Amino acid sequence: MASPLTILKSVLNLNHNCMHVTDCEEKTVTVHRFGETFEQTRIYVHAKPFKRVQDLCPVCRKKCPGYDTKYSTESTWRASNLNGVQVHICYRPQRIECPDHGILTEYIPWQDGNSRFTADFNNEVAWMVCRMSRTAIALFEDIDWRTVGNCIKAAQARIEPDVTIRMHGLRRICVDETSYRKGFSYITVVYDMERNRVVWIHEGNGLEVFRIFCEALTPEERGKIEIVAGDGARWIDTCVKDYFPNATRCIDFFHVTEWANEKLDKVRTATAAKASAEYERRKKEYQKAEAEAVQAAEEAEKQRQAAETELSAMSKRGRPSRRKLELLSFLASLQAAASHEQQPCRRPGRPRKDQLTPEHQAVLDKLAEKTKSIKGAKHALGHKPENCTDNQMDKIRLIENDYPDLYRAYQLKESLRLILHMKDTGQAAAELEQWINDAAVSGLKPMEELSEKIVRHRENILNSIRCQANSAKSEAVNTTIKVLIKMARGFRNTSNMIALIYLKCSDLVIPLYNRPQMSAEKAAAARKTANNLRKKREASPVPI
Repeated sequence: MASPLTILKSVLNLNHNCMHVTDCEEKTVTVHRFGETFEQTRIYVHAKPFKRVQDLCPVCRKKCPGYDTKYSTESTWRASNLNGVQVHICYRPQRIECPDHGILTEYIPWQDGNSRFTADFNNEVAWMVCRMSRTAIALFEDIDWRTVGNCIKAAQARIEPDVTIRMHGLRRICVDETSYRKGFSYITVVYDMERNRVVWIHEGNGLEVFRIFCEALTPEERGKIEIVAGDGARWIDTCVKDYFPNATRCIDFFHVTEWANEKLDKVRTATAAKASAEYERRKKEYQKAEAEAVQAAEEAEKQRQAAETELSAMSKRGRPSRRKLELLSFLASLQAAASHEQQPCRRPGRPRKDQLTPEHQAVLDKLAEKTKSIKGAKHALGHKPENCTDNQMDKIRLIENDYPDLYRAYQLKESLRLILHMKDTGQAAAELEQWINDAAVSGLKPMEELSEKIVRHRENILNSIRCQANSAKSEAVNTTIKVLIKMARGFRNTSNMIALIYLKCSDLVIPLYNRPQMSAEKAAAARKTANNLRKKREASPVPI
């Protein structure tokens, strides 16, 4: 039957750490959390390294003579929890004198890098931070919020000591920038399109930052790069021209479509502004007409009262005078006009919206509905026609019937999108040339500006069609990065954030003790199978 110390060593994976467990004790300590005091149980494991790993230099791992005892008391290292109970490994380290590196603290086999944690503990924290917030991990593991980032960095440095290995053998890359914090804080990410992983990350963006990556490659490695994809940034074009002589510059279709959507939205905004101005013009016109009608009714009422007063004062005997006949004729004309009037006479006073006639109000309601439809048509105009809902298609049909300029811009956007999905480069070049001419003479300033921009990037767009290469995967990685940062509730230390991105956006497997995990090869095969199934579903016709 195994002893308790043997079971403890097996549970905590201490055998792998080259240590002898000499004693184990349980203590109850008082901790202060959330402004309150709690009692907490902890396990302290007293250990020492195997004889063969004692007095080793932490740098060169050579046996060195002892120098002195660094600490008067034992130091502790945090190990994995046992059902929420903290486990600490205690040892009194020695200092050694290395002939090459001087006086240093001896190598501790269970210490993960320079941290005060074991490798298994850091692995657990790194695995969890890819799936939950740092605040939750700090509460679950009972560590500081900042310590989570340090655990990530220690795990990444151990799993992948040399990140520059990723930069070897590159052929097809895409580069993009993404924000990681408010206030124009960016990181530049280089992605390997063949091996589906991030190969290089650096804080900042622009020409000087990308040059750091280019100069980190050898001339032979630069010559092997065939495709560099990205957005339309000029600094990418400059670096491709200066550093990659055999590379083809490609522009991602997503960014070209985004340019078209931005210009289309400008046309939509201008059209909505015109529709709102037309609504206000009609409203003022109708209110003015109603006010004039009320004023005319008031004048007619005054004239009627004056005529009736004057008529009542005249004598009823004898032959009627000419004035009396004129008054009777005037009152008869007023009565006939009142009987033929379509709307009842309104209360005199300042005209309001509810004083408009039903005909005028119906016209204004129709204009207001059209204006509202244009303002809410942004998503309908941005979607593919086959992906639009019935309500969105109704908005597009309304735009087609009543707003030809906006519909023309929508047609240009859709034509450009279809050109980008062509497979024949020659046909795509001809269609793109025709599209540039149509946009240039469309009479729409935003589309004319877009045509000039497409002219500048025409060669790179045709390269993307010919090579079928774009930075869609890089954009997906940017989304993953934003999700990681948001889920972790942000990073104050950029190096810790970059270490997490290297762990997540690659085929690295974070080892977890005594837990079955899929290997990198199996995970890649599973992703490939899932992508093939998705492509088949998209290619197959939708059942009716």
